[in-house]
Amino acid sequence: MTKKYRYVLIGTILSWSMGYLGADRAYKGEMGLAVFKLLTLGGVGVWWIVDAFSWTRDLGNSKD
Repeated sequence: MTKKYRYVLIGTILSWSMGYLGADRAYKGEMGLAVFKLLTLGGVGVWWIVDAFSWTRDLGNSKD
């Protein structure tokens, strides 16, 4: 398991489980967006779903 794959895997898990709280953005280092996502509860769900599918797509692209 490569380092990039592990990073994306953890980000995907965070996004699907706690993405509406901004955990995935905080993990990525985007603290401003993480706080904004927390305050809007994942953009009323829309932003959360978009980010979750984005992380999932990246997971497929990061395999060896």
